[in-house]
Amino acid sequence: MSTHRTRMILVVGLAVSAAACTVNPVTGSRQLDLMGEPQEVQLGATLYPQYTAQSYGEVQDAELQAFVERVGDRLASVGHRPQLPWTFNAVNDPSVNAYALPGGKVSITRGLLARMGSEDELAAVLGHETGHVTARHAAQQYTRQVLSQLALVGAAVYMEVEDVDNRGLYMVGGMVGAQLALAHYSREQERQSDFLGFEYMSQLGYNPEGMVDLMATLGSTRQREPSFVEQMFASHPLTSERIETAKQQVANAPAELTSRPLTAAEYSAATGLVRRQREAYDRVVEARAMMSKESFDAARRLLQQSADEWRDDGLLRIFLATALARQDRMDLAAREAYQAIEDAPGIFMVQATAARIFLADEQWQAALDALDRADGILPGMPDVRFSRGRALEEMGRYREAADAYLWVAQNAPDSDVGRAAAERYRRLAG
Repeated sequence: MSTHRTRMILVVGLAVSAAACTVNPVTGSRQLDLMGEPQEVQLGATLYPQYTAQSYGEVQDAELQAFVERVGDRLASVGHRPQLPWTFNAVNDPSVNAYALPGGKVSITRGLLARMGSEDELAAVLGHETGHVTARHAAQQYTRQVLSQLALVGAAVYMEVEDVDNRGLYMVGGMVGAQLALAHYSREQERQSDFLGFEYMSQLGYNPEGMVDLMATLGSTRQREPSFVEQMFASHPLTSERIETAKQQVANAPAELTSRPLTAAEYSAATGLVRRQREAYDRVVEARAMMSKESFDAARRLLQQSADEWRDDGLLRIFLATALARQDRMDLAAREAYQAIEDAPGIFMVQATAARIFLADEQWQAALDALDRADGILPGMPDVRFSRGRALEEMGRYREAADAYLWVAQNAPDSDVGRAAAERYRRLAG
């Protein structure tokens, strides 16, 4: 056997031999598993606050949150992994999306909630996401990713030993291909999650027509408002096969389920706020697209309209402040930011964005206060700690600034902000 083949087999063999084979809780079959359940739960618990913050925080509506939690908890209780620490929430992202993280963490956006018409549709969405978790799709994706990386390492060894021409291009192509393959759930995983969602909602007595209605809602929204569903269709491709399969499942479902009226009244009541605010938040999506094309004035007018309609909504106000800052109208941007942090004290994105505006306007103490609040909501974010160092440095509090920079340099050493923090720390320490 040649040297390069021996090396390839050794690399892959070591990884596989260290892996555990576990029983899939849904299928009952044994599968290669490089992420055990404790690691899965830990990863979800770590990522969930960050994903919620990136989704502009939870919708500030206790009735809606309780409603989403109740439906989600019921679905999880009849699923294949009821023992997981399940959490369901509604987030402020105005795009149409829902996502599940490992270990039982599920979120649905206000953009999707505002477009559905019944609790049955909600059960279909949350059931589908619950299915991704119960079938351990994230763990499967992780295992595939590790094995793909090992295969690339093996290929690199082979090409290096054999001195293959253009091997650099081959490796770049292989890495890009691997990332594209692992960026989304597979068709089989989507199909399985549809089946599991259908099973879970049916066990609870929901009308399975809700799943067909959901797909119709997504399909029509995609045709009318494609920008709103980019995230949903990137991670959950809606194929004609999935739609037809759902229709067939409904056709074969017991009549006592399909004859039940859709639970629209309770859903309408629980989602009243996000439905009333739908147009205001839709303008946020439009404005973001405009700002990406540097149409700042048009974006500002849209966001001003939304902020005027909902004067106590700090999130809408911070979007307006951002547009004003992009136009260098810092006095107006800071005024809007001050109002936003009062109206939305618990949303990380509001506090962090306001801090950036205050820093740009050289309002150091206001920036420091906002950064402290942001760090209290989501502790340990390197960008926040670095900005805190900047504010402290400008205020002449050099020892505290150096401590902030050192923390970032030690905790995010390979990032741009980590390298910048290390440079500033060396300068201050010197």
